[in-house]
Amino acid sequence: MRLALMNWPQVEDYLQGKQTLIIPVGSTEQHGPNGLIGTDHLVADAIALAVGEGTGTLVHPPLTVGMSLYHLGFPGSSSLTSETLLHVLNELVESQARHGFRRFFFINGHGGNTPVAQAAACDLFGRRADLEWTWQSWWTHPRVKELEDKFFGERNGNHASAAEISITEHLFPGQVAAIEPCDIARPDFDWPLSPESFRAAFPDGRMMSDPSLADAVKGRKLFELCVEVFSEELARFESRG
Repeated sequence: MRLALMNWPQVEDYLQGKQTLIIPVGSTEQHGPNGLIGTDHLVADAIALAVGEGTGTLVHPPLTVGMSLYHLGFPGSSSLTSETLLHVLNELVESQARHGFRRFFFINGHGGNTPVAQAAACDLFGRRADLEWTWQSWWTHPRVKELEDKFFGERNGNHASAAEISITEHLFPGQVAAIEPCDIARPDFDWPLSPESFRAAFPDGRMMSDPSLADAVKGRKLFELCVEVFSEELARFESRG
């Protein structure tokens, strides 16, 4: 159900029966010393595609760059400003609404995108009361969080987490380098951080995580749970009104 692999008459036919579009959103940013730079958009896109396939819902190409300014102290990271991301989100939705899409189900892979998305939705709804939008960050769902806690406990961390590294190990075998067990540093810091202050506080890019705990089998279980719970969330979203 990839929008990118359809032609316009096929999209027009789809809209005769369904007006929901899944939009994966992530980032391009460092994920500690061994995590993939594309982790956030790769995971969000994989979950979205699996949900779309299972539910017969069209999936937009992923937004691969998000608001990651504080990661720019690490090579390979890219970022949009908050203002730019807000406009991208709104203009993407309004582009597709022009064709007849009315329900937008975002699957998000990067926490820095969420405050911007909340502001974007407020702006959008001020203009378009006929549209519906829900924002789902995969790692925050209570059932997913429960399994993360069971697998990794407090060593899962806040960034370059054992959970997200595990999912990428499952999705991309052989691409994630092994790493020795990591010390968990908990420096004092005030958020938000500049790129320089982030790197000073977290020199290898991790935030209170131990990615050596990552495991592809656990990653598969987390991924399958995400597909299950967000398929259920999509059904609830579509049942509104």
